[in-house]
Amino acid sequence: MRLVLPILAALTLTAALSRPAGAETITKGRFGCHTQEVTDRLFKLVMAGEEVAFGQLLNVSLASGECRSWKPGEEVRLESRTLTYGCLALNDSQDRCYWTPLSAIQPAN
Repeated sequence: MRLVLPILAALTLTAALSRPAGAETITKGRFGCHTQEVTDRLFKLVMAGEEVAFGQLLNVSLASGECRSWKPGEEVRLESRTLTYGCLALNDSQDRCYWTPLSAIQPAN
């Protein structure tokens, strides 16, 4: 048992050091938008049951590049966060980040 604890501690430290700071993986398909206001507006439309308005705004925002869809497994970096949203960008790009619900990268508590 005495050997197990140092080995576990070393493995945990190695795993933590192997990922760049802010590195995350998308776990749930979501969308994100460059401006937090557009992301908020889309989610408010969903919560209000405004499916047609939501679909129209999302389609226009995706087509313009304001928003993008995230797919599970995509590697992203977390550039900034609030209590509910994170601003995510692809690890291998220099694109501006997209405000996305943190549920895309974190399992719900």
